[in-house]
Parts: sequence; C-alpha cells; structure tokens
Amino acid sequence: MKKFVWHCLLIFMTVGMLAGCGNKGEEQSTSDETTSAENIELNLWYTDESMAAYMNEAANAFGLEHNIAVTPRQISAIDYLENINQQNIAETDIVDVYILNSESLEKAYMAGLAAPLWEELANYPEVAISACRYQGKIIACPVYFETEYFLYNKDIVSEPPASFQAIIDFASSDEMLGENAELYQNLEAILKWDVLDLFCNYQFVGAYLNLGGPDGDDRTTVDMNNENVLNALGFYKELNQSLYFDGEEVEYNALLQSFLEGRVLYTIGTTRSLELLRQSGMNYGIAAIPPLTDSLESKGISVNYVAVVNPYSSSAELSKRLAEYLSDDFADRCYELAGKLPCKYLASYPEEEFAHVMEAYEKSTALPKLMDTTNFWVELEVVLNNIWKAEMREELAEEGLSDSSQAENVGAEEIKKEQMKQQIRELVIGEINKAHEQMQQQLSR
Repeated sequence: MKKFVWHCLLIFMTVGMLAGCGNKGEEQSTSDETTSAENIELNLWYTDESMAAYMNEAANAFGLEHNIAVTPRQISAIDYLENINQQNIAETDIVDVYILNSESLEKAYMAGLAAPLWEELANYPEVAISACRYQGKIIACPVYFETEYFLYNKDIVSEPPASFQAIIDFASSDEMLGENAELYQNLEAILKWDVLDLFCNYQFVGAYLNLGGPDGDDRTTVDMNNENVLNALGFYKELNQSLYFDGEEVEYNALLQSFLEGRVLYTIGTTRSLELLRQSGMNYGIAAIPPLTDSLESKGISVNYVAVVNPYSSSAELSKRLAEYLSDDFADRCYELAGKLPCKYLASYPEEEFAHVMEAYEKSTALPKLMDTTNFWVELEVVLNNIWKAEMREELAEEGLSDSSQAENVGAEEIKKEQMKQQIRELVIGEINKAHEQMQQQLSR
C-alpha cells in the first residue's frame, strides 16, 4: 500500500509540475524551420544495454543524413521518466526521443512527456500499433518486441501440433512404442516449459482476459473471470495432471538446452533465445502458440518497446523523424546489431523460422498501459503458479455406492473424472476471483 501511495503521489507531482505546459509541442512546431540544422543536437535515451550498438549506429546514420548531432545514452530504468522530466525542468540536455516499454505510456502521457504523432502507422502488426495508441491517439513508434513462441524438434515431428490437447493425446497413445519408437528413445519429456515464468505461461489464459480493452487504456474494462477464462484455466490444470512435472525444478535456460540436445520434443521459447537457436545447428521449428483445444484459443503476451517524442524537444519535427527512423528506416539492422526482432515486418529474416516468431507476435497481446495495474503481471503469475502447484484429491466419492456396486459400476471412472473436474473448477474460480477483485480495487481508487 505504501508503495502504491508513493507511486500515485509521484505521478501527481510530475503532472502538477507540468501543468499549464500541455501545448509545448505545438509551440515548438515551427522551431525546426527557424533553427539552423547545423546547430541542432538531439538527445536519445534508452535503458536496455543490449540496444547500445543499434542506438549508436542509428544515431550516427540519422545524424549524417540530416546534418545534425544525435547523442544516444543508456540510462538506468530506475526513475526513468522522472529523470526525463527533471531534464525538462532544468531546460538543459532535454531528452528529445526516448525508448519506453509501452506499459508505461499512460504514465508518460499523463505527465506530459509524450507528444501525439499525427500519422497512422503502416507495415506493422496490429499489436504493435495498439501498443503505441493511447486514448485513440498514436503517441509512439514501435521499435522492437519480446514475446513467446512454440518450439518443436523437426527431426522427430515435421510440423507443430494442432493443439495442446493433441499433445496430451499423443503422449498417452501407443505411437511411441510402434515402428517409429527409435525416434523417441532419447526423449525425457514430450512437453516441458518454464511454468513459473508468466512470460512462458500467459498463453494458457491470455485469449480470454480483458484488462483495459483493446488498447489496454480503458479503466472501466476489467474482465478476468468469465466462463472462457475458467475453462482455459481448467484445461491448464488438466494439462498439469496429464504431463506433470515439478515447476520448481524447471529453469528456462537449462530446459532450452535439453530441447537443443533432443531430450524434450516441445517447449515454449522466448525471443531472447533466438541467437542461441540460430547458432545451435539443430533442426528446430518455430510456430505461433497452438490453441489449447479445438474450442479454446491461446494468446501469448508481448512486451513492446517504443520510441516516444518529448513535447519539450526544441526540434519537434526532427525528433519525430528520429523516432520513425528507429522504428522504420533502420529496422532492418535491429537483429544484426542488437539480437532483437523489430516490430516492423521485414522482407526477410536472419533465419527462415524467425518469420514464425512474427506470427506468434501477431497473435499476442500487449501489456495494459494503465498505471493502476502495474502489479497485474505479478498477480496473474501467482494465479497460474498456485493452480499448477495445487494438490488434487485422488479419492473417489463413495457416498451412495456399496462396495459391490462400486466394483461392478462401469461408470466409476467417469464419476472420478467428474469429481476431479469439479475440484479443478473450484480451484480456478477461487484463484482468478482473487486477482479479478484485486484489479477492480486498484482501478477504483
């Protein structure tokens, strides 16, 4: 609670300091026409050290093209927006363009630190455009993203499974004992992923959550406990019951290594592993996250990093061009220099399979932008972890059944299955209701 109150006070103080300056971007709109290009210097801030080469090269290329100086700086993510605001107040070394996680766009906009961009975006997936949109306005340019995708061993299976249910069916079939048994002899697991990391887990419930509406900026929309969510979480627990492994013993990097060594058939990968896959020499396949079942969809999560123009830039037009340059013109160099895939569609990718990462990205949802839901990620991770780890009672209810009738009852196993489903439903209702109520309380403050 103290952390939340301090967070709110900080935002109100920032907005207050900028009150009366909301038209700053308009006042500066003609500055580029009256300022000699040779005297213009643009400051570019970012937080991810892995983006240093990309930012340096892009800044240099843009500077040469426009005959200006662009100075990129890697800055700590701690108090990032507050430090940008302090530069505005001091009126020295004002940050013209900065890279921001789209999750923080509401905070940036409410503090007067994000200038609306007056052009619609093209050649990007809708999820990238949505990540840059706040209250119907495009206020940033998409640069690069992180997301999850499905990995499979193409030496064993030629294509990804039709669904997670298909994986369960395959694991319980006799196919691995048949004429192709030698293909599966080195496998330790059919499917394994890092279940304790929400980034690898979100897809099991993401298709039916709605927090903040299509663009994650509508605080009147909180829908986390609808029937589809409950059914998806129920399937998630059934998957746990069918392919059980201890989440505490699974670590992403070690698991990926097991996959590369052919000991795991299917897993969930993230974009941070693309270069490792490319260099592995393995015959791997990448696909968008498959549906849960024939009737239940999946939807992964994406973290979008966007270029924002500071309304206090003295070179508004050039700053906008720089943001677009980082997002569009220079995007072809993003993977080469930073190992990141750009949000922009590319004509070709470093590896043929990487095009399927874009398919996974297209299907993903961006994190909500609402300042009051900053612990959404943590709350949902707790829900999924609690459901996965929960112990299920195995006993068969015997009320109303005699020993003899139970032994002869061919439907006894069906009764047990129904009992298990009821247990699972009670579990998921309890867990998701807590998260739903938490989000409602935060948004009503």
